[in-house]
Amino acid sequence: MSTLQFGSITIIVNGYTINNGLPYFQKAVPLALRSRCGKATIKVRLHEHNGNLALQCHRLDKKYSALFRAMKEDSTITPTEAKLSGVALLEMAGMRPGDGLNDHVTSHGNGRTETLNAADLLHDFLSERDYEPSAATTAAFAALNNTLPVLLSEAFPIYLDNHSKGSDKKFIEAQRQHWNKLVDLLGDVPIKAVSRLDAKKYRDHRLASGVAPSTVKREINVLRAVFAKAIRELSLGIPNEFAGLEIKLSNRNSKNRIPYAKDEIQLLVTEALRLDDEQRRIVLLLALTGARLAEIVGLRGDDFDPVARSIHIREHSSRSVKTEQSNRVVPLLELAFEALTKQANAVMGDYLFPSYASSEGTNADSASATLNKWAKKHVEGKSMHCFRHAMRDQLRAVMCPESVAKEIGGWSSSHDVSVHYGQGYPVELKLEWLGKAYDWLEK
Repeated sequence: MSTLQFGSITIIVNGYTINNGLPYFQKAVPLALRSRCGKATIKVRLHEHNGNLALQCHRLDKKYSALFRAMKEDSTITPTEAKLSGVALLEMAGMRPGDGLNDHVTSHGNGRTETLNAADLLHDFLSERDYEPSAATTAAFAALNNTLPVLLSEAFPIYLDNHSKGSDKKFIEAQRQHWNKLVDLLGDVPIKAVSRLDAKKYRDHRLASGVAPSTVKREINVLRAVFAKAIRELSLGIPNEFAGLEIKLSNRNSKNRIPYAKDEIQLLVTEALRLDDEQRRIVLLLALTGARLAEIVGLRGDDFDPVARSIHIREHSSRSVKTEQSNRVVPLLELAFEALTKQANAVMGDYLFPSYASSEGTNADSASATLNKWAKKHVEGKSMHCFRHAMRDQLRAVMCPESVAKEIGGWSSSHDVSVHYGQGYPVELKLEWLGKAYDWLEK
């Protein structure tokens, strides 16, 4: 165990060592396995062009640990570890994955050469060291011909590598948790081994766990997308078993989608005005714009136009938006404008709500937990998102044109291509309809 220095940070790295001024990975071979490995220590030269040295050490340590477990005939070895151990075994034999696709030419030193089959070379290597058939040897022979299966754990990185949001930390975290649920249920099996019955098993397991059908549908959408990317990018030529998977009652609204009533909005607005802090100013903006929580907490100073009395909801490096229609300008009613002006004057940085947003990202989940806990002290059984549904109802009540309402809330108009033409409605017109919808609200 040694250390690597990254600026002012020192990290401990398993296997990292310096030999004659050059970086190496080094790992001791267990005593009982040394005769079969033909060495007491594994040494691998590290090269900076292969990326971060600490990460290289981590991968090598994982690979050779898997090999040693396989050599000990550990019955608990996973498919991922078996695959890693097979590659490590090949490398110990002086070969690499895919070498079986070409013949090996060996020189005998007297000008005579001999063409040998890679599989025979590997067989001789294993026989000379008394290797018994195991998960590692099976994987090693498969690796010779590049026929090792693609495992579920390997599909997710392929998905990220080919997705426009593949470097977005929040996106990665959100998608990975859904994928990990599948791996936990089925195990890290080859993609080709996943059947339609497995897809249904996942669906039924999640529903039986009490997860809402709409949530299960969203999870399955992610799983289907990951499979689609892996199948296409790797030319696997297999069906996507999560495609077209039906979920009964998936369109049923859950109880937290019931809009706030007028008296409930009035109560929450009054309480928010009384406390008048960062969190309650978020509540006022949610109540009077109908925006999504992430859209509000991710606002930057540049997104607030105090002259036009409006906010510009748009994607930036710390917060994405849900759809193309989510990019919009929303006018501010008097109470919302006053709240945001106070907040803008109270902060020093780029982000208007620094408790929940920074250059590192936007934490709408944290804001949701805090604000919902507070709101439920006054109105039980509802959440911050109910303001968005209430906005829709209030605009309907004053017969606001559908197209204007959709621009205010950023709701999709997927069946109307004309929404992409022109620059949209003037802010003044949208403000007029918002004023009509909330003219009952007491200041």
